[in-house]
Amino acid sequence: MQKRSGPLPAEGKETIISVQAIVRREEMLWTAHEPAQAKAFPPCIKGIIARDAGESGKHRTAAILAAFLGQAGLHRQVALQLWSDVAAVEERIFEEWFLKMHCPKCRAMQRQSKGYPDLGIADLGLCRPDEACQKFGSPVEYACRILSEEDREKGTLLHIKTQYLVRVFDWSTGREGEIELSEKEKDELEALLAEKARQREKILVYARVRVRGKLKPRFFLRDQEGPRRQMLSDIL
Repeated sequence: MQKRSGPLPAEGKETIISVQAIVRREEMLWTAHEPAQAKAFPPCIKGIIARDAGESGKHRTAAILAAFLGQAGLHRQVALQLWSDVAAVEERIFEEWFLKMHCPKCRAMQRQSKGYPDLGIADLGLCRPDEACQKFGSPVEYACRILSEEDREKGTLLHIKTQYLVRVFDWSTGREGEIELSEKEKDELEALLAEKARQREKILVYARVRVRGKLKPRFFLRDQEGPRRQMLSDIL
């Protein structure tokens, strides 16, 4: 069976799965010891700071800027003042992204986006590489001049969240896959698995649904139809 990562069904689709394992994973965020100087910011960040606050994509650019300022080592009050002078969105965007989320890589920012929270900004014309851009993979690496693993010693790792990686078997495709869950989502899944163990005629179904603009995993139990297919993990 071919293994693939990421969410299995397309948005709004449902698929029958079996859970193989749930693995705990700690997510860390690199942040600079010393704040990067404004003159060292990459062209895309300078473009975000210079653009008209009322232009399209303001939530995407506000999120990128908040995440960038956190990893670039700016103190909170300094970062918030700079961000507030530029962003024309609610302050919760700053709170959700500053020192809590990774600034996107260049390749992610260069993609087309359907809108926030997808941080692709290809439609905004802000990626205007200079001679130094090709040396770096992200705005943070550019501003902090991270060219090697040794350069990462210029910063420290902060724990930002605990996630759980669920390894599953997708019965519709015959493939394995991985699904990332928060602790709350993991607890909800484990409760369903316990219920399923008591009701052997049930099957586990997985889907992705949009909640406040974000795709979220959804699991539920359903009565099986036809002969029941079992994995060895189910039997054990």
